[in-house]
Amino acid sequence: MTTMEVESFLETFQTLVMASLTPDREPHASTAPYVRLGNDFYILISTVAQHGRNLLVNPNISLLFVEDESQCVQPFARKRVTIEAVASEISRVDELFARVIERFKAHFDPELVTSLTQMGDFHLFKLSPKSGSVVMGFGKAYRLDENLEVMKQIMGQHQRGHGNG
Repeated sequence: MTTMEVESFLETFQTLVMASLTPDREPHASTAPYVRLGNDFYILISTVAQHGRNLLVNPNISLLFVEDESQCVQPFARKRVTIEAVASEISRVDELFARVIERFKAHFDPELVTSLTQMGDFHLFKLSPKSGSVVMGFGKAYRLDENLEVMKQIMGQHQRGHGNG
């Protein structure tokens, strides 16, 4: 498994699945379109939506990129990348805001993106990876660092069938 293979897999997605915590520390899963600059992921989301309010209170999140079930050969070994990340809001006056919004316009409907940025409840968040993992099948699990580079293979104790015999 190489870092380039991870990057190629991530490039096949326009949206990410995100797990965040509500203000009451209850888990909440959602999805959002995203763009990337370097290793960071950016999402433009409303704070009317639960996930937007969550990120304002607790920046620790988990991202999931998972193989389409219709393309999956083995559901128990579905290809996926999981990333632990920290969210930070990008201010509208920050030059990065304009740069990222231009990237959104290049990847999605530019009129819609412009409209969303004019709504006061839409916020731009940067999601910075801390660590992660990639699974590309049975026996093909690897740790990722904060740069999403493949670090080492994850090895398990499989001699007794995962403890069932």
